[in-house]
Amino acid sequence: MTEKVIQKVSSNGRIVIPKDWRDKLAIKDTSEVEMELENDKTIIIRKKIHPLEIEDNLFEGINPFTEEELKEAKRSLFPKENQSDD
Repeated sequence: MTEKVIQKVSSNGRIVIPKDWRDKLAIKDTSEVEMELENDKTIIIRKKIHPLEIEDNLFEGINPFTEEELKEAKRSLFPKENQSDD
């Protein structure tokens, strides 16, 4: 089923994802979304999926890493890129 909503764009380009959609997708204030411009006329917004999340929801309801553990893993894998991360 396709749901549709019309939102105004703020002066600085922000839009609001409706609360019930955020709840359905488990999007929190720290979540990331990815945006794709299709054929110069359609914007597709998707919840960014962690590489360990798989389609059968094996990890549903649990966070395999804390944010600090994830940052530490990134620092160990990409030390030069993350020097200014702290």
